[in-house]
Amino acid sequence: MMGLLLLYAYRSQTPAVPEVDVTRALADINSGRVRAVTIAGSKATLVFRTGATERTTVPQPDTIVGRAVADYNATHPSQLIDLTYESDTQPVSVIGSIILSLLPVLLIGGFFYYLMMRARRGS
Repeated sequence: MMGLLLLYAYRSQTPAVPEVDVTRALADINSGRVRAVTIAGSKATLVFRTGATERTTVPQPDTIVGRAVADYNATHPSQLIDLTYESDTQPVSVIGSIILSLLPVLLIGGFFYYLMMRARRGS
């Protein structure tokens, strides 16, 4: 039982990625500290050359961060920043996460309901 609770607690945790404002993200891009930028919907994830990551919110459609990366790549061809665009699939992952989080609780509740009904029939 304790193992299920620990597994549930571990599953419900999300990795902490620091959220920064766009001006700081642009400063990081222009300083050359960023290795890769991934833009998905209104979120941009910056991966630094040190391996650290940060996330920022960009306007829809993105005209700021993508242009900053393109300008940096044009002026620094020896140290390019990898820019990728991904489709925003956030609603599906949120719904999936909610279902996966509630599934253990529903299974345990169903098991206790089954035990109560079985005990009621036995007496």
